[in-house]
Amino acid sequence: MDLKTRPQPLKKLTSVYLTKFFKNKDLPREEWEIITDGVVKVIDNQSVIHSILTAQPEEQRMLADTLYELESSDQDINQFLKHLAFETNGLHG
Repeated sequence: MDLKTRPQPLKKLTSVYLTKFFKNKDLPREEWEIITDGVVKVIDNQSVIHSILTAQPEEQRMLADTLYELESSDQDINQFLKHLAFETNGLHG
């Protein structure tokens, strides 16, 4: 059985990791204005976190890896969440 057809036992662990990660970080609330086609939308970091926690397992895995690396190098997690908000134009908020 190859890797793509094998069940993903780590799927639930990734979701649990992300939930605990954000709970333990207790990030201060931040919000950002995103302008798309002249329309201003305000999105906050809690909406971005919710989108991460409800993302597909493959996306969660990539995000978990990135968050782990950012935390390991003492980077600003809210800055990364802001980047995600702008990259997705706040579509998931």
